[in-house]
This record gives sequence, structure tokens and C-alpha cells, in this order.
Amino acid sequence: MFNGSYGYEEPKSKEERDEFRNKLRQHKNEINNPCIKENDMVFKCLENNNYQHDKCTDYFQNYNSCKTFWGKIRAERRQQGKVPHLPPLEEREKIRAHYVTSKKSANT
Repeated sequence: MFNGSYGYEEPKSKEERDEFRNKLRQHKNEINNPCIKENDMVFKCLENNNYQHDKCTDYFQNYNSCKTFWGKIRAERRQQGKVPHLPPLEEREKIRAHYVTSKKSANT
């Protein structure tokens, strides 16, 4: 369904439409995507700046940092045998706060 550029091809069959909707629902689901707020901020910036990517580089960088961070957390939990690999919503803020605190103390 992905056409290789920045958009999607129009789903042709009912099965393709249902699959596309399910993928969007899953992507937009905060349980499966801990960076949903950053993702929304990227798209809001793009909409506000007529989709000029160069005006939203800070938002893209923030989103990529978020994905990298949670990817590392997911990998660590997988190596430790923890399930689910992505921490539950209630634990995420505590993990994020611990990371920020440790970064601040390492920089001082």
C-alpha cells in the first residue's frame, strides 16, 4: 500500500481498506506507540507550515529521539525476558523521568 513517496496509494479492495484502517488504528494507539504525542506534533507543524519539512526539523529530531529511546527500552526489556516488551503506560513516565534525571546528573 505504501507507494514509496510520502503518501499512500488508495486501497482498492475492502480487505485492503480494512487492513489500512487497522494499521492506522494500531499506529495511533498510544499503547503501541509511546511517541504518539511527538508524532502528532510533527504533523501539526507540517500542516501549519504547508508541509515544508525544513521548518519542522526540530519536531522530526524530537520524534526520532523518542523512537530511538523507546526502541532501546524495548530491546532491553526483550533481552531481560520482560513481557510486554514495551512498558505499560503507567510505567512509562517513571522510566522517562529516570532517564532525564540520569542525563542531567551526567552532564553536571
